[in-house]
Amino acid sequence: MRVAAFVGSPRADGVTDAVVREVVRGAEDAGADGAVFHIGLLHISGCHACLKCRETGECVQEDDMKPLFSELRKADAVVLGTPIYFYYMTAQMKAFTDRLFSIIDRGVAPRFGRKAAVLVATQGADDPELFQEQLRSMRGAWDMAGLRVQDTILACGFERAEDVMDDSEIMERAYAAGLELARSGI
Repeated sequence: MRVAAFVGSPRADGVTDAVVREVVRGAEDAGADGAVFHIGLLHISGCHACLKCRETGECVQEDDMKPLFSELRKADAVVLGTPIYFYYMTAQMKAFTDRLFSIIDRGVAPRFGRKAAVLVATQGADDPELFQEQLRSMRGAWDMAGLRVQDTILACGFERAEDVMDDSEIMERAYAAGLELARSGI
């Protein structure tokens, strides 16, 4: 069982990374092989809408997304982590998400099959209801690409990784989500 985690924050050691790593730790404790990729630190261009993927079955762009497609293909389950920046996922996560267009065939079926996923979303605002519509939109886009979000961990009001790591309720939820993610993919 392989769990691939994609962190869309430009801060590799921030709040989102801390929560994603706890999900992965839970999956690993359940027997999964986990890997974390910091897409916020990679060069991933947006989709060019060239539609070559419709002919070839894969994206023709040569950038840091290319090896991530391989990781997505190998993964049995996925963790998607993004802070909410200005009412939506980060630009880095949006570029990653837009590029998933190439793994959807003409019949809108996911080329890599269906995979269970956990969404980790973090926000500086304290109100957990504030971005629910945006979270629904993200889950819908990822579902179209075959990444079916079975659980969402929302961490609100945190600015530092240390603070969220001290929040036992969120970290326990993240760990339990990882355990369940690994079990659902076995």
